[in-house]
Amino acid sequence: MILPPPSRSDDEDWGELHLRGATPDAGSEWTDDGSPRERRQLKHRAEGDSRIVPTHPELTRLLREHLDKFGTAPDGHLFGGVRGGEMPTITYRRAWIKARQTALSAAEQASPLARRPYDLRHACLSTWLNGGVYPTQVAEWAGHDVDVLLRIYAKCVVGQDELAKRRISEALTQD
Repeated sequence: MILPPPSRSDDEDWGELHLRGATPDAGSEWTDDGSPRERRQLKHRAEGDSRIVPTHPELTRLLREHLDKFGTAPDGHLFGGVRGGEMPTITYRRAWIKARQTALSAAEQASPLARRPYDLRHACLSTWLNGGVYPTQVAEWAGHDVDVLLRIYAKCVVGQDELAKRRISEALTQD
């Protein structure tokens, strides 16, 4: 993930993450070169293509503060390992466990709530859809096809009945 430099210093600015590839943690026994991560292009994208994902102003501010304080890793990534290279997966896991212990009650920690960092992606996409963002836009930001997005997330969209009825009424009463 690479965050571009700020265009303004306004705390209300939305930012953008420019995603250029994926490095899932497959385990060294499952990769061709014996490295713990498999490097590949983004799903449904050609080699070298990127995807832009918006970042809320609060996250944008936090990321910019991090960049101001620490800069980027030599390879341009936002976070790097202590000895250079990528940050080890165990470091992410330990930070995630500690964050869950800090933020969640004992009952929540025992539940599947935010069990993995990847679960934040599901929460984010569900929030966007419930907030009324068009599925085509959410799919683009998520790197999904619309049919995949709706197959996975349609059940997460709740409480939209009254809003949908109001929109239909407004569409039918337009001059």
